[in-house]
Amino acid sequence: MLSQRSKILAQYFYIFSVIFVCGAFFLAFITYNLITPFVIGHKLYSVSYYLWLLLPITAIFYFMLFLFRMYLNLSAESFKSDIIKLFEITVISVFLIYAVLFMFKVTYVSRLFIGYFSVYSFLSLIIADYTGRKLAVKLKRRGYSVRNIVLVKGDDLSSQRGAGGIKDLLVSSEYLGIKLVKEINKKDQNGLIDYVANNPVDEVIFDIKGDEIADIKEVTLLLEEKGITVKIPTNFIPFKYSKVSFEKVGDFPVISFYTSPEDDIRLFAKRLIDIAGSVSAVIIFLLPALIIGILIKIDSKGSVLYKSKRIGKNGRIFTFYKFRTMYSGSDELREELIKDFSKDGIEIKLKNDPRITKIGKILRKTSLDEIPQFYNVLRGDMSLVGPRPPMPDEVKKYSIKQRRRISMKPGITCLWQISGRSMLSFEDRVELDLKYIDNWSLKLDFIILLKTIPAVLFAKGAL
Repeated sequence: MLSQRSKILAQYFYIFSVIFVCGAFFLAFITYNLITPFVIGHKLYSVSYYLWLLLPITAIFYFMLFLFRMYLNLSAESFKSDIIKLFEITVISVFLIYAVLFMFKVTYVSRLFIGYFSVYSFLSLIIADYTGRKLAVKLKRRGYSVRNIVLVKGDDLSSQRGAGGIKDLLVSSEYLGIKLVKEINKKDQNGLIDYVANNPVDEVIFDIKGDEIADIKEVTLLLEEKGITVKIPTNFIPFKYSKVSFEKVGDFPVISFYTSPEDDIRLFAKRLIDIAGSVSAVIIFLLPALIIGILIKIDSKGSVLYKSKRIGKNGRIFTFYKFRTMYSGSDELREELIKDFSKDGIEIKLKNDPRITKIGKILRKTSLDEIPQFYNVLRGDMSLVGPRPPMPDEVKKYSIKQRRRISMKPGITCLWQISGRSMLSFEDRVELDLKYIDNWSLKLDFIILLKTIPAVLFAKGAL
């Protein structure tokens, strides 16, 4: 209920915010035309020359608001944190606008105009945020789209604490048009039916334990006949990491508990980003890859590529590619296992391993040996961002908790790649991988990709 209404309200806020950004665009153009005559070297252009920019601008800002998952938690306390996020959104969006101008080789759009737009768009987003909140509260007070909720509490202390938590959430959800109209004890089912019969009620939320579900069977059927929505929290199953979704298997309604992301829309967006990123990387690195291949052949005998079996999502085996960095005949598989699985790989690994070729040392230091993995991403075996793919022998030694690393598609870069890479212990890498899985979002992927660039350029923690 709250989640669905949050998503719907967020969409209204996205559109509302983008309209304000469009206003910032025209305000920036007006300011630019007023200032430009006094700035030497700047030529005036008609607004028609700039109008086409509105399309990428609105698309970029809308996508960034979605990427940052803005307005899904519209509590009074979230406004201050929103300002920080809106600043980040503005900076990234302006950077992407510059990228669009560079891509289409547009030279007549003034940097001064972009500067004005950057300031005005940030301020417009803050104004839209503040105005939207005030408008949402005003509409609720007038009774527009308000849902009346009855909360049915259980008897034991654990249930009462749960009900208290739900009550606090309902009370704080004024922006969503939620109104808690009545609290009733589970035992007073006649009182519940009587209240529903004589008052406007949209939903009834039960806070009970799993073994109490049978006790409310009859009253839930009566509520169904009256057309009242019934909600039962799933906190009677004490999962530590799992998220919850509801679906149908044939005609049977089921509750799904999952630890890895199951959001089809966001995962589809992640896959589109993977395809676009890997295709771009293949084009960019095609010539360097050919040169690297020639250098590998000149430097030592053997194949250009090193191939090994890796474990993908939920135990699927795939062929993993990278440039060969060791002399042919060396046990590169064993060396990789030591590197990736050792409880303290940095101590075991030799600083001047004689098995590594001259060009191999450079490739490892710069991470250029990873270029062929973009082919794995294009095939769908891997993603741009995700836990690094382990080897079969490594997975055999995993504990039950560690096996959760393979519940998500592996990636070229990950949290521990930007947090010290080989300087971290195996246990630290596992914790960072699980942290990524539990907190995955498109925004997190974007941040990791950005931080990977300096980590690679400065060879932070590279072996």
